[in-house]
Amino acid sequence: MQRALVVSCNAYFAQLGTYDVGAEALLATATLLGISPAAPNTADQLRKSLGQSSYGQGQVVASPFQMARVAATVASGGWMPQGRWIADETNPRIAPPQAVLSADAAATLGGFMRQAVTSGTGRRAAAASVAVAGKTGTAELRDAPSHAWFIGFAPFGGSGRKIAVSVLVENGVYGGTAAAPVAAEIVDAAVELGLIQR
Repeated sequence: MQRALVVSCNAYFAQLGTYDVGAEALLATATLLGISPAAPNTADQLRKSLGQSSYGQGQVVASPFQMARVAATVASGGWMPQGRWIADETNPRIAPPQAVLSADAAATLGGFMRQAVTSGTGRRAAAASVAVAGKTGTAELRDAPSHAWFIGFAPFGGSGRKIAVSVLVENGVYGGTAAAPVAAEIVDAAVELGLIQR
């Protein structure tokens, strides 16, 4: 898994989802994170494209907001924040974070994500002024260039405040070349604004 995440190997995740995880568990986890892996969103439908859905293709539908929550879950030791578009008194969604991963699993996954930035497909996010951990992605389209993804968090390591980022560049083709540099710019802006520390 470490190497597959660092170099973004779809074949590994297709086999993992198909032979080890299965449709029911993948559907349950995706649903918990607010991601739709099939249409209709059932285990029977998911089985029809389980290999592709296991690495985020097929019928998977996810927003940048949902993917930022995935990164935030890893950054916070496995606790998924509720997440809100509007964070003032007009928004009643104040549910506490929910445990999704064990702390050890989150730390391991975060370490793999850091390696994706230091030596894998997300190297262009390493230009940020603080350590970034992340994962690149490519959302293929039928009749247009692919969308480019990068999700991650910063700073990697330490116990201070962190931010999660999710970048989607429409028709940007590759996450590593189009989305990862944007993530680095967002992280640097967060440092300049004092949201996170160097």
